[in-house]
Amino acid sequence: TYMRQVALIVLLAQAGSFVPADTADIGLVDGIYTRVGALDELAQGRSTFMVEMSELSNILHSATDESLVVLDEVGRGTATYDGVSIAWAATEYLHNEIGAKTLFATHYHELTTLADHLPRVENVHVAVADEGDGEVTFLRTIREGPTDRSYGVHVADLAGVPGPVVDRARTVLDRLREDEAIEARGPADSGPTQVVFDLDEGGFRTAEATTGDDATGGDATADGGVETGGGTAAVRESPSVEERAVLDSLAEIDVTETAPVEVLNRVREWQRRLDDE
Repeated sequence: TYMRQVALIVLLAQAGSFVPADTADIGLVDGIYTRVGALDELAQGRSTFMVEMSELSNILHSATDESLVVLDEVGRGTATYDGVSIAWAATEYLHNEIGAKTLFATHYHELTTLADHLPRVENVHVAVADEGDGEVTFLRTIREGPTDRSYGVHVADLAGVPGPVVDRARTVLDRLREDEAIEARGPADSGPTQVVFDLDEGGFRTAEATTGDDATGGDATADGGVETGGGTAAVRESPSVEERAVLDSLAEIDVTETAPVEVLNRVREWQRRLDDE
């Protein structure tokens, strides 16, 4: 990548080696610090995000105004708002407190506004030729200024992701850009489907099935059931205290600002509480 190329050229120059350029003016650095890539450390019980934050912490504690810092997509391992906040604060700290020469790649377009407020921050982007018919060509050229869009769906197409997935992704992306609602699609012959999670059954049921069960008319039977056209259906009891507590916790969680691993941990805790009841 462009940033790795810069880091390698600086390293070669420090060693007195030739660099791949007709001419180059490269200053001395006391260290090259990088936060690139995304790997977890299962043996040490550290998630990808924990590894990322540990490396960022080391950089912010160790870099000086004579260092070269290379950061790639800092904050991507957690919820969007948390990630933007961490990347924003780290950029300000590098600019205001450390003053290191820094290359920071991000898909958080919100960060590009920092160039309007921090005097030593400049935006650049990789040039792309948009053919106008959905086709783009990456020019591998760096140009001044921020970009106003990303090309993730196009890259997914280049990588061979099945056509229906790519087409659906484009549709969802267009609706997101227009702040429109998105419906989940069921099988091809059924159209959009709304589903709900059934705590008693421990799985998802379609909303139609749920309302159908509730709306089915019938007479009460001696054992407390309801006589319907297809037989006897049990009357659903009110949730227990523990079930109500889990439902309240579920209603309070904000999935847009909660990391996926935290959501998974909470679901496991809810399952344990219901199993122990």
